[in-house]
Amino acid sequence: MKSSAPVNKSPGFFRTPGITLVMLMTFSLSVVNAAPLDDFGPPPPTDPSAFHNPPADPKAALEALKNLPPANQGALALPNGVFGDRNTPRADNVLPPAAQTSFNYPTNGKPSPLFGAEPFTQQLLLFEEFGSETLDPTTPPQTLTFPVPTLGPAPQQDPNNVARSGPSSAALEAFLRQPGLSPFPSQFSNVLDRNPWKAQIEAFLNRHPVGSPAEGRPPGKGWSHQRWNEFFPQVQFKTVQAGARTNQGLRDAQQLHHYNKGEFAPGGLYYQTSDIPATAGTTRGIDVRFHSRMPVQNHNSLWTFDGTVPAKLLMVRYGQALLMRHYNALPIDPAANAGFGLHTLSTHEHNGHSPAESDGFTNAFFFPGQFYDYRWPLQLAGYDTINTKAQDPRAAFPCSPGEKLFVNDVSPGLKTCENGSIKIRGDWRETMSSHWFHDHMLDFTAQNVYKGNAAMRQ
Repeated sequence: MKSSAPVNKSPGFFRTPGITLVMLMTFSLSVVNAAPLDDFGPPPPTDPSAFHNPPADPKAALEALKNLPPANQGALALPNGVFGDRNTPRADNVLPPAAQTSFNYPTNGKPSPLFGAEPFTQQLLLFEEFGSETLDPTTPPQTLTFPVPTLGPAPQQDPNNVARSGPSSAALEAFLRQPGLSPFPSQFSNVLDRNPWKAQIEAFLNRHPVGSPAEGRPPGKGWSHQRWNEFFPQVQFKTVQAGARTNQGLRDAQQLHHYNKGEFAPGGLYYQTSDIPATAGTTRGIDVRFHSRMPVQNHNSLWTFDGTVPAKLLMVRYGQALLMRHYNALPIDPAANAGFGLHTLSTHEHNGHSPAESDGFTNAFFFPGQFYDYRWPLQLAGYDTINTKAQDPRAAFPCSPGEKLFVNDVSPGLKTCENGSIKIRGDWRETMSSHWFHDHMLDFTAQNVYKGNAAMRQ
């Protein structure tokens, strides 16, 4: 990689009516060593994310925020030019609005019935690993595009209304099984490909045209991946937020233990993945219910990663930057949610050190049919201030013989595994064994997390 003088942080920007706010990157760069050539400085005036008209009185501008309309006003588009409000997603609650309790209680209603289920009468499902692949530009382009919603039998689809349905499970499964990412991720957002659900969205809204792009990340330098070259993602995975569907064993091959080692092997404690006998050594056949006595969940009642259970786990290593392509396959109709949760998403990696465009800012949400590329550098805290020469052996990337990792040390470049590790920058005392990521949607974070939008990272 070509190197240059120290780089500065690149600010990103978002706008609210009447006031433009600056969103600075999470990292504060004070690098003494040479770093890979990266873009820096504010966006030029011609850029879509350029910063215009800074307030003459910043304090007064902050006070003026209190008088702005609610952040979601006008965001809930409904048919025939009508716009909903924050009560729109509550329309299909089993209880009428007057009987619903509070926004602070996740379901706005009564506790769910247990259907006779008793504690400790069903084994706890284990986490299912996402698994990751090398981000390889030579991987052939995918032949299947993100599937559109169709009619289908309940509980996995809606048999009568496309706007209240989602893609078929078979179509989602085939799409997710494809290796690689198409289009290949880049520093700037994809403004060429259009939302593949365009026709279905226009039919629901009765409004033409709806010209949203396929990627939910806004265009321009302000929303580009910051320090892209320095933290270029070496591995990737894709997942889809979708309504509840039966697991088809999509990620069996991605499990570290492969259901054949130690307690995960036949006869082991964890070989039986659920109470369904046919799921021994696989997640294929696990439907979405919390107990065998409880009913299978409807696709609009629970929204999970991949649309399946067990809950998901991402295995990563400090120092190895990763990219998650997150697809949104939730219903187009914001009220198709059983009165609970919102179909727009913003994913926040909790406890990590992420650049602004990938941090799950509450207003950086994306819509059904779109994807969002989240790039997580996965660096130790203190990256720019502590152990910046990557000389402390306690701050290290565990590795296998021959494995390589880009490290921005005194001589930036690919480092080869030696004695099971590669030294990286940052403070080893800040190493954390467990993180999690979850929805961060403004006003709907709690509802969307309870709805199923949460996963662990280790």
